[in-house]
Amino acid sequence: MRPPFRAATIEDVPAIVAMRDRLNVLELTGCPHAAIEPLTAEQFAARWGPTFGHEDYHWVIFEDEGRAAGFGLIYLTLPVTEPPHAFLHWAYLDPTFRRHGVGRSLVDHLLGWARRRGADHVELQFIDGNVPAEHFWRAMGFQPFARKCVRYL
Repeated sequence: MRPPFRAATIEDVPAIVAMRDRLNVLELTGCPHAAIEPLTAEQFAARWGPTFGHEDYHWVIFEDEGRAAGFGLIYLTLPVTEPPHAFLHWAYLDPTFRRHGVGRSLVDHLLGWARRRGADHVELQFIDGNVPAEHFWRAMGFQPFARKCVRYL
């Protein structure tokens, strides 16, 4: 049975922010100097709100018994090239549902959107030191090609 995914809406922002906060804790555990900006639901909505329902962005929610238990965001990168490229910004799943194929289904769903939009490749990034994420993304067929560095000013 395919997991129940649905398009996320602006009304999902509080649940998305709560899941993003849990993801941030995981990432900061692996890399305490990670450039993670905490956002309230209001700040998140102000920043990301215009992308909900936008044709070049695909937000998705995974629900279990009416409760948001995962989310994802993929979008076409700007400037849009020919063929377009996509960036998988978030793919989060509550730990209860990991290692049961739901994460793979979530990513397949997101990649399917990019494929239908004509994207020829999808990029993503994860925090250095997040070994479980690295294993998952490699198992999903992603290959490293660059290393991102940051210098705080």
